[in-house]
This record gives sequence, C-alpha cells and structure tokens, in this order.
Amino acid sequence: MRGFGASKGFCYAKVLLFQEKEIAITGQVKTVAEEMKMFEEALRKVYSETVTLREKTAKEAGEEAAEILDAHCTILMDEGMINPIKEAVSGGMSAAKAVEQILTEYIRAFEAMEDEYLSLRALDIKDIKNRIIRKILHCESTDLSNLPEPTIIAGHDITPSATAGMDVGHVAGLLMEMGGNTSHTAILARTLEIPAIVGVRGLMDNIKTGDTIAFDGSTGEIFTDLTEGQMAYFKSRQQEERIRKERLEKLAKRESLTKDGQKINLYGNIGSTEDVTRIMEKGADGIGLFRSEFLYLGRKDLPSEKTQFLAYKKVLETMKDKTVIVRTLDIGGDKEVPALGMKKEENPFLGLRAIRLCKQEKNIFKMQIRALLKASVYGNLHIMFPMISSLEELRWAKGMINECRKELADEGIAVKEKIPVGIMVEVPSVAVLADLFAPECDFFSIGTNDLTQYTLAVDRGNETVASLYNHFHPAVLYLIKNTIEAAHRAGIPCGMCGEAAGNIRMIPILIGLAIDELSMTASAILEAKDLLRELTVDECRQLGAAVMCEKTAEQIEKLTKEFIEKRRKIC
Repeated sequence: MRGFGASKGFCYAKVLLFQEKEIAITGQVKTVAEEMKMFEEALRKVYSETVTLREKTAKEAGEEAAEILDAHCTILMDEGMINPIKEAVSGGMSAAKAVEQILTEYIRAFEAMEDEYLSLRALDIKDIKNRIIRKILHCESTDLSNLPEPTIIAGHDITPSATAGMDVGHVAGLLMEMGGNTSHTAILARTLEIPAIVGVRGLMDNIKTGDTIAFDGSTGEIFTDLTEGQMAYFKSRQQEERIRKERLEKLAKRESLTKDGQKINLYGNIGSTEDVTRIMEKGADGIGLFRSEFLYLGRKDLPSEKTQFLAYKKVLETMKDKTVIVRTLDIGGDKEVPALGMKKEENPFLGLRAIRLCKQEKNIFKMQIRALLKASVYGNLHIMFPMISSLEELRWAKGMINECRKELADEGIAVKEKIPVGIMVEVPSVAVLADLFAPECDFFSIGTNDLTQYTLAVDRGNETVASLYNHFHPAVLYLIKNTIEAAHRAGIPCGMCGEAAGNIRMIPILIGLAIDELSMTASAILEAKDLLRELTVDECRQLGAAVMCEKTAEQIEKLTKEFIEKRRKIC
C-alpha cells in the first residue's frame, strides 16, 4: 500500500487498529431542563479534558503543537456553534441529537471548502462532536494512553485529541486512511517526531490488529504480509535508524561548524517558554524566532503586560547571553484570537494581520513593546517585526519602541540601552527593495513560508496547487540572494527562520549565498549540524553560483541532491 508521507522516519512494529465504536443516538428526550444540563455538563468536561491534553502536549512536544488544542478550546467556546445547539435543545430535541445535527452541518460546510487547510478543520469539529456526544451518552473512548510495546496505530481517522492523549513513548508510527499533510494530527506527528502516513486507501481492509508491518514516513510506502527475510531486513533498517538517531544526539554538544571550520549559527524556533528546553537539548546557538502569539491564542481575554513580561524574562534568563529574537504579534491569517473579535476575511493571508493589526490595535502593540523593553535587561533581546511591506510601517513600529522607551524612563523602569531591531523579510516588496530597508534595521530574517507563497501566488495550504509551492523556485532564490547581499552591503546580518532554513537540500545553497544564521524547529537542528560537517564554504559558494544560473526549480533540486550525495560518499 501507499499513502502520503506526513512525518518522516522508518517504522517496523505490530499494528493496533484504532476504531471508535459507532454511537447510537435514539433521539429519546427527557425533560428540556435535564437535556440542557447534560449538554452543558458534557461541554464543560470536554473543555476541561482538552485543557489537560493541551498541558500534556506542551510538555511533550512544545507550545507550537499545543496550539492545535487551543483551536479545539476556541471551538468549544464559540457561541456561534454552541447557541444553535442550546436553541435546538430548548425546542425539544435531545442533547445528543442536537449536537449531532448542528455540528454535522458545520462539518459539511468546512468539507466543501476548496482551501485544504480550512477543509481539514472539519476533522477537528468532528472530533469535538463525537467527544461531546460520548460524554452525554456515557460512552468511553478508546484509550491509547497505556501501550505495552512499540505499536503502529492505524485508523480511518485518528483525531488530534486521540493523538495528544497517546502513550508517545510507545507509539512507533501512525497510519490513516483520511487526512492530509496540514491536518492537525499530521502536524502533531511531525512535532512529536513520530513517523506517519496519511491518505492510505483501503488501509482498514488490508491490515488487522497484531499484524507486523513496516512503512517509510518519507516515501509513503507501506509493506505488509512480510516474509521472514523481509522482517529481518526491516528490523535491521530500524536498528540503523536507531543508531543514526543516537549518533545525531551526540552532536548536540558540538559546535555547528562546516568541514573547513566555518561557524554557522543554528538557532531554534520556539512557540513558548517550554520549547526552550527542547532546542537547548539539541544544541541550538540561540533563538532565531520566538513566536509571541502563544500568549494570546486560546484565551478568552488578552494577556496583561505583566504576564507577557514574565514570559519574555523567563526565556531571556534561560538563554543567558545567547541571542533571543522575539517576533512581535503575528495574529491573522490562520491564527485567530477570540478576545480581539476580528471579522472573518475573504483572504486572511492578504488581510489584517501582524503589523497591520498592531497599527489598528495600537494599545495591544504598545503593551507588548513595554513588556519586551522591561524584560530586555535580563538577556540578549532582539525585537523583530513581521509582515513589514513598506518603510512607513517599519518607521511607525520603531517609533512605538522609542515612545515606550521614553514612557518607561519617566516611570523609572530600567531598559537595556542597545536592543537590536529587525524585520522579517517575507513580503516581496521588501525583498525587492532590501537596499532601502537594510540601513534602517539592525538585522534581517527571511521568512520563506510567506515569501514563497506571496512570490508564487500559491496558497501553501491548498492541496490542489501544493506542487507549485517550492522554495527552490528561481524567483524565490533570487529574492533570498538579493536580501542577503543588501544586508551585507549595509553591514547587518541576515538570517532565515522559515521552513527552508531546516531543509537539508536548501542549506548548502544558503551557505553558498552567505546566509549568517539558520533558525529551525528543534527536530531539524541535529540533522543540519550533521550536514554542515560534510560541507566546505567554497564548495557551497560554487553550488550557490551554479543554482542561480538554472531556470527551473526541478533543475535546482536535482543539482543540490547530487551535490549532497557526492559529499556524503566522500565522507
């Protein structure tokens, strides 16, 4: 069988089929008061369990993964969904029937959406619907929290809440008939470093609990009905994978140096205070992207200045003198904050988000800047503005820092004298005019996720055009090169914190284009460090010059693949 690789890694283990029993809803009604009480009690319990799962996920996988459960909390608090259910119950419908009917309408509406990211949110609502109904009818869910041995969990649809509640230490891999690369379950699998394949047609008809199978999360290949010889082969492959991981772990304490001794800073991307431990365990040289949104997501109210200050202070103190680049609030696009009451937009990625929202909600931005300035004395703080598209926006944001600095001085509060201020280069207008922006910044950080989708006019979450979204596109590489060169002409460093920074095939090109630092997820740091040991700067410069002469992404990827394979054979 074959599906779509959602989380890389090789897996060989016994299977456990994850099949939730169907819920029988009779529609039988007690009194309206009793039905309403059952619904509200079920809603409260599911919300409480979700908060607990969120805390567990934050500890095991970091705040970025926990944000998936924030989305569930937001749905459970959404009066637009909850009130129609209450109205149906008040009209004489049973609580279970009302939940089934109303939420199924939402599920169908999301499934009909063309945007893959939004259509896959139907799985989240389905998850919540079934959990509420099970609470109302007192039906227990399948428990995956105590697995006796390494196990491959296979199911038609493995929900985010089931994934978050798993015994992660004994989950060897995940297989799903449904889902896509941007489903929340796939995202959780990648964050937890669990091999996973989604979209496997006929999965549940071709395997059963107790079968021993193997699969490759990179290629999407699944191997069943194994002979003894195949079992021995796959067992040895899994052992090789284990040895490789152990070898990589030993690199955590080594410097990130190229073969010829050039230092390349490898920073970590974090989404919470808890994520700091994970990147430090991997040997990160600093924090290249601290997503401050975690303080705002999944809350009914906005975080206070004190709450924000304590979070920034904790990270800065933990990192000591190492660089910590905090990105100011980047809300909008696919990230919503209920407390802001933002209107739904036709195209949120081109709408009111990041610095645009901060200009409209000046007091919220000001509160964050004050908190950052107060925390600056506790470490090596850098402040970075997202989604800058004009010099006017940059100057306004810098003006807000000066205004807050003066306020705090008047209040007698200490602020670090020199705080580097930079921008994320993720809008093509800035990459094209990088020479104009560089003199007004202390550093650049290229955000390749948005830069790629805006340059190529491709929605990175849309499955129908996903093949067009490519960091190796010559136009994207031209903008990256132009940005790095403009930064260096102005005497400032240029880093990268998008997905491309952790892409093994992209790293040699970036070194060849003279990138100063790369910031990536914790799980990518050791592989990047391992690759650096096989590269020399001169060879990478030659590669960088060669790819800039190519005309298609396919040619560039082929050239880079051959370059890496050749280096690894030599090593």
